[in-house]
Amino acid sequence: MKPYIYGPKFMWNLDASVGKGGSNSDPCDVSFIQWYYILAADFHLTDLDRKVLYRKVQLTGTCAGTDADPLVQAILAHQRILNHPQIDGRISVVHGTAKIGASAFFLLRLEARFAVMYPDKWPRLDLIPRCPPKVAEVSRYAIPAMSELTQ
Repeated sequence: MKPYIYGPKFMWNLDASVGKGGSNSDPCDVSFIQWYYILAADFHLTDLDRKVLYRKVQLTGTCAGTDADPLVQAILAHQRILNHPQIDGRISVVHGTAKIGASAFFLLRLEARFAVMYPDKWPRLDLIPRCPPKVAEVSRYAIPAMSELTQ
């Protein structure tokens, strides 16, 4: 994971794709996405069918990348409900214009919902409940320290 600026917004980007057929090679990236679905399972704007599906996602930092993986199932359901232009069960690294047709990359759409869930804490992921340790570390690292500001 790494910081990403999308227009005037501070967002987060992945180092490697997560989900169906994805690289799933970075445990921090996978944990970040799993954590989102774990939190979304308890969010009042998530419909009951998706809550049931999201509750199957566990915070493991791994994803098999197959249709049987609960994270892939959650991503697919989420992409469908948003009418995302690519319903593939994968969350890709944001690049280029950060758009797929007229829509933002799925990662950015997911994060917009994350920010709605925790508007007083976003983008400080380390302040959001149950933040995975690796994700918290990346979040804290993105905050400049006075010692880094040399003249």
